[in-house]
Amino acid sequence: MSSDVEQLKEHLYQVSFEAKQAAAGMGGFKTKFAQHSAQVQSLIQGTATGADQDITQILEAAGKAVEYAAEALEVAAAGAKNYADQI
Repeated sequence: MSSDVEQLKEHLYQVSFEAKQAAAGMGGFKTKFAQHSAQVQSLIQGTATGADQDITQILEAAGKAVEYAAEALEVAAAGAKNYADQI
């Protein structure tokens, strides 16, 4: 039974580690994505076409989704580690 517990702990720590790595990678991506999005928005600013407004909304939504995903991974990492520490 204890070997099962040890395996569980090992897997939980691995999940925690990988989730933290993925969140960090998404953080770097989010920064670059935000920079490029800002440049796009700056270049199309002042135009009145619907497509310009659509791409601005799409880029903003994608940036938020990346932010939420990174936060969810951080929560998952902490939860997996905390659970592993308790068993």
